[in-house]
Order: sequence, then structure tokens, then C-alpha cells
Amino acid sequence: MKRKLALFMFAIGLGSSFAYAAESSTNSCQGWCSIGYRNCIKYGGDPVECAADRDACFEDCGGRAM
Repeated sequence: MKRKLALFMFAIGLGSSFAYAAESSTNSCQGWCSIGYRNCIKYGGDPVECAADRDACFEDCGGRAM
């Protein structure tokens, strides 16, 4: 039962993350880059490396951040 609840909460979290990225940016690719950056920082990543990864992701999306 606890596993089912945990999986349900995880699925809700993924859905809300996707909805935030889709609504917050006209280019969902850049939204995913921003989510990746926030997760990198959240889980103890080096801020300089996280920012470099984010910037590379933005370049892959076809441009700079909004």
C-alpha cells in the first residue's frame, strides 16, 4: 500500500513538473532546461557546472534563455 501511494505521488510530481514547464515557457525545451538546472542545484550540484549545463541545454534548444 505504501508503495502504491509513493508511486502515485511520484506520478503527480512528474505531471506537475511537465505542466509547469509547458505553461512557463513558450518553448518547452527551455522549460526542461530550467527544470534540470533547478534539480541540479537542489540535489547539491556545483552551481557553476549546473549553469554551464543549463546554458548548453539552451543552446541545444536553439537559443538563449528568455
